[in-house]
Amino acid sequence: MCGRTGPRLRVTRFGPTTPTRARAQRVRLSGSPGPRGVVAPSPAGGGKSYLIADVTGRARERGYRVAVAAPTNEQAFGLVRKIAEQCCSGGRGRTVCFVPAKDVELPGPISQLPGVRVCHPASQARSESLIVGTLSKLGDAFGRGDLDPFDLLLIDEAFQADSSKYFAVGALAPVHLLVGDGGQISPFTTIDDPTRWRGLPEDPLQTAVGVLRRNHPNTPVYGLPVTRRLDSRAVNLVRAFYPDLSFEAAVRPGIRQLQLARAAASNPASRRLDSALDGAARTGWAHITLPRAPVLQADPEAIALIVRVLRRLLERSPRVRCERHREFIELHADRLAVGVSHNDQKDLLRVALAAQGLNGVVVETANRIQGLEFDVVVAWHPLAGLAEPDGFHLDPGRLCVMLTRHRHACVVVGRAGDEEMLNEQPSPPTPAYLGWDPDPVLDGWEIHRQVFAALEPIRVGI
Repeated sequence: MCGRTGPRLRVTRFGPTTPTRARAQRVRLSGSPGPRGVVAPSPAGGGKSYLIADVTGRARERGYRVAVAAPTNEQAFGLVRKIAEQCCSGGRGRTVCFVPAKDVELPGPISQLPGVRVCHPASQARSESLIVGTLSKLGDAFGRGDLDPFDLLLIDEAFQADSSKYFAVGALAPVHLLVGDGGQISPFTTIDDPTRWRGLPEDPLQTAVGVLRRNHPNTPVYGLPVTRRLDSRAVNLVRAFYPDLSFEAAVRPGIRQLQLARAAASNPASRRLDSALDGAARTGWAHITLPRAPVLQADPEAIALIVRVLRRLLERSPRVRCERHREFIELHADRLAVGVSHNDQKDLLRVALAAQGLNGVVVETANRIQGLEFDVVVAWHPLAGLAEPDGFHLDPGRLCVMLTRHRHACVVVGRAGDEEMLNEQPSPPTPAYLGWDPDPVLDGWEIHRQVFAALEPIRVGI
């Protein structure tokens, strides 16, 4: 506790007449007794990084030492940038210290922000009041004695952090705030037989949030109530991934608009494609399917269709306006993305797009596109063309990531038999473990069926 009364976490709820109604809940720091930990689940685009930076700034104002951690280096880089911009700019004289692992460098544009320091080795950060690093690095450095205890530990993307990393860093501070998106991809392991740990209270394969709530069931949970990325057209479908979280869109209906030039297609297939794009501009969603067929993982026909979708979208001179841009602005290729499930799909699709001069379009796997935001996203459905579903492709987090990266529209590309495959086969038997509640396969089976049902009225066959 560093020789003084440590911080407590408290949640203030704003009433309906408060000007900050869109931010209906905010975690605040208080000197009065309170919980030693708080969990703040968030929908996609709910403002997790803003919350982390806001709490960090408030804690520093009260003189507390703060450690901020995330599972990956890229996430830690983003936290350094957000905290520097929100807490260290404007001549405030504050610093944020990044503690890197060996051979990890903070990207140049971030390292040059005011107030940013890099402390390597970690012992250089011993006297710092605000540090950022990965869970692995901070846990390792504290375990070796390179870091002194802090007052407050903030963990971003806590649903993507496995509990083994949380165990390692937990003693760094007596008070914890865990923020994360429970709908996205859960942590995975390379352990040969992870089932031996299932059901145990100290199971290292649970999420950080899961192990905290299982061992401390009275831990307060305060969900972030809005998404700033998704508008009201997207929220109803996306709620399937967040059954225990109530949230709305922060942006009012009609504010975001995607405008396409009038189509002049010459053949029926092109006219159907234009119809799907018009629907995406109007409703925020499109579902385009190829004929039913078992296919290779890197389906050449799906690759060709995705290229056609993107090329046709850009041919129709897309323009967007939103709460950030009151007037229509041109939509460029670098604001378009494709989410895929496998690296070979990514590699072959990049080659195909480059051959059409569409190098600016971002193509990434769901694991790598997680946390990013674009105006229009094409989602190559994980189940497209599979002969039978399996745990990897049924993972609800993978589909959630693909369907929550967009601000204006999402175009789902698959095959006509994808939904029938789920309906025609019984759900697979899955092992059960005492004390272990989640079942990603059965959860994914049900969520995929809900998503297919929501997309069915707008499905267009090509």
